[in-house]
Amino acid sequence: MNLRRISLAFLLILISLTGLQAGNFKLDPAHTSVGFKIKHLGLNNVPGSFKEFQGKFSFDEKSGALSGLDVTIQTASIFTNDEKRDGHLKSKDFFDAEGTPTITFKSAKATVKKGSVSKIAGELTIKGVTKPVVLNVTFNGSAKDPWGTVHFAFEAETKINRKDFGLTWNKALETGGVLVGEEVSIKIEGEAVAE
Repeated sequence: MNLRRISLAFLLILISLTGLQAGNFKLDPAHTSVGFKIKHLGLNNVPGSFKEFQGKFSFDEKSGALSGLDVTIQTASIFTNDEKRDGHLKSKDFFDAEGTPTITFKSAKATVKKGSVSKIAGELTIKGVTKPVVLNVTFNGSAKDPWGTVHFAFEAETKINRKDFGLTWNKALETGGVLVGEEVSIKIEGEAVAE
């Protein structure tokens, strides 16, 4: 009787762990967006995004241990729904996409728990300038698609001052203030799949 109960308990534990995943993962670009917004004329938040990026990390869903987070964004893929503005943002006034073609974020290790906001500290490099940045990350859980691939869903947010990274271009307004805000809100929403 005791052996039967132990076997049943072991079976229940195995069933409860089948959804948990551990291993190496990469961002799924088909289900991920890398976006930002910044004030224009001190009035309105103008959104933008980067269309080309890669990211990888190791993650153990059971313990929440995340390591080796390495994200690379192609600066020339910036998109703000205005071709002229995108061209200016790619120029030396801003990202200098030709001279510094990538933005990177790297983090050695962190702990991420489902259903709560976790802090991931790392180093963000823009235009050759590296600064410490903390991402506020929400892990929304994992699910298996109809083809058997497990997807991890997440949201990550932070705010930076663009001047800290050498993005100092601006124009003063006759009425006071400046054309482009300094604070940039960054939000990444997406999914990752096994490498």
